[in-house]
Amino acid sequence: MSNFFLNHYLKHTLRHELTELYASVAIKNFAFSMIVIFEPIYLYTLYDSLAIVFMYYAVAYTLYFFTVSIGAKAAAKYGFEHCIFYSIPFGILYFLSLSQLPNYPWLIFVAIILMVIYKSLFWPSYHTDFAHYGVSGFKGREISALAFILTIATILGPIIGGIILVNFSFQVLFIVVSTISLISAIPLFATREQFIPHHFSYKDSFKRFLKPYGNYKRNDSIAYFGFGEEVIAAVGWPIFVYLIIEKFDLMGVIMSVVIFSIAIISLYMGKLSDVLRKRDKKKLVTYGTMIYVIAWILRPFSANWLGVLLVDIMSKGSKTAINNPLLTYIYSAGKNHKGFLKYNIFCEMSLSAGKALAAWGVALIAIIWGYYGNFDFWFVSFAFAGVWSLFYLFKFYES
Repeated sequence: MSNFFLNHYLKHTLRHELTELYASVAIKNFAFSMIVIFEPIYLYTLYDSLAIVFMYYAVAYTLYFFTVSIGAKAAAKYGFEHCIFYSIPFGILYFLSLSQLPNYPWLIFVAIILMVIYKSLFWPSYHTDFAHYGVSGFKGREISALAFILTIATILGPIIGGIILVNFSFQVLFIVVSTISLISAIPLFATREQFIPHHFSYKDSFKRFLKPYGNYKRNDSIAYFGFGEEVIAAVGWPIFVYLIIEKFDLMGVIMSVVIFSIAIISLYMGKLSDVLRKRDKKKLVTYGTMIYVIAWILRPFSANWLGVLLVDIMSKGSKTAINNPLLTYIYSAGKNHKGFLKYNIFCEMSLSAGKALAAWGVALIAIIWGYYGNFDFWFVSFAFAGVWSLFYLFKFYES
């Protein structure tokens, strides 16, 4: 990160804890960007069933809902950076287990467990580390700065992943991703983590989710349910694009162009989010959500690479307008909720419940489509995602 970027955009110097986090996650995201859009396609080519692919992720997020608080307990006991470090071997083993599915089909159950452990260790620590060490009043800029840095780091990922698939195989790609992921552990311990262990109650996390009280609000939880549509974007959209384009290298190029475009939009949204009043943030999320819903409706009509590119930029650009105000609130709310970790787990449980339900919903649509086939699966699924996105509006429409 250049001094120009820090001085003219962030307006302050990042604490070393955030610098380490940025560096580690940038390396990890570069590795993951090589495989993320191809992973659901890999599963689809193996099982030739949309229902099975969505059930795979539905089971994973259902388990994650129950285990994310265990990851929070580990973070409270061992430290955020330590748990991020502990998550890395499970992420590597996850990719290696996926690579062996053609030879050992039973590894699909192992893969789900490894994915859940990785998520449970990584996400609570990642979000809380970022919220805890960020500078109050600059959360929006720090969120967009992180998004920009990660985006720049991942621009070439899809292209490289596509080239590897064209010239080698999924197995080679999984090994490359695993190797680079291992390197992401290095920045975490550039300096010693200053951390005081504390207690985190697994039972109380469910109380806050099931019966929100005080500053934990039901409207917040419902709004975070909206993130459930992301599982449809991450799983269904790449498969849909693959069925249209059928070329891994071209898919990689398209996704890289989209990533670059969103990096620029993200920086602008970060500045905007920090200076907007609550009423204006409400408008930003409202307009962003409406455009995002329209983008979902347009997705099934993408007939070629140009259509895919344009609708994806429209979709991810409008999603940035939703994400930044919501994440700015989440990362700032911990101080008012007596602990960043507690509030982040409240969010993660809502988010994972939303993703699990959305994935189960599309799996059910796929099963019905498989039996009857008298409707357009992609139109119904993407429309379902668009409707699900309306949950985002609950955040700024509080009673």
